[in-house]
Amino acid sequence: MIRRRTFLTALAGLGVRGLPALAAGEGLDPRYSPAIMSRIGGKPLRLLLTGTAMRTKYGFSVYAIGSYLQEGTKVRSGEELAKAAVAKQLHLIFERNVDGETMASAFRDAIGLVHPAPAFADELARLETFFRTNPVKRGDHVWLTHVPGLGLGCQLVGKPGSIVENVGFAHATWEVYVGSKNLGVAIKSGLTSRL
Repeated sequence: MIRRRTFLTALAGLGVRGLPALAAGEGLDPRYSPAIMSRIGGKPLRLLLTGTAMRTKYGFSVYAIGSYLQEGTKVRSGEELAKAAVAKQLHLIFERNVDGETMASAFRDAIGLVHPAPAFADELARLETFFRTNPVKRGDHVWLTHVPGLGLGCQLVGKPGSIVENVGFAHATWEVYVGSKNLGVAIKSGLTSRL
């Protein structure tokens, strides 16, 4: 019963209440606020922007991404950010429509860079189901949330969210963006530019 209550509390608090206000920063995407208030694990928390980047594929912009970390957390590198066992969020703003199958496949391939199959097979299957039932359109906002002690939350704004209960999988998601094997130097350096 306690585990179910924790799960429901975390699910209810995946994203932020409303979208962050726009604020420009040097070398940063102006769609991302330097600080946001978020409800994670049932607690209201202030998170600070660690940087922004653009995910591209074949020369086309797919989504802008902003990385947020719980205020007061000291990290000095992307690797430390990936391993930090605190509240953190990745905010994706899509530049184009992406069908659920493509989104699911891209996520599986990205996790596979760091953790080849069969690692996280069950977790990837749950996330793939979420993406297949929630294709994204241009302008959509997706929040990936590291819920400490629980796992990875995924929320397409305006739709029900999902929790993948595995903290290791949440860390693997951050490794894809800011770890030693990542989606690209520009993404890692952008997402860690304010550390």
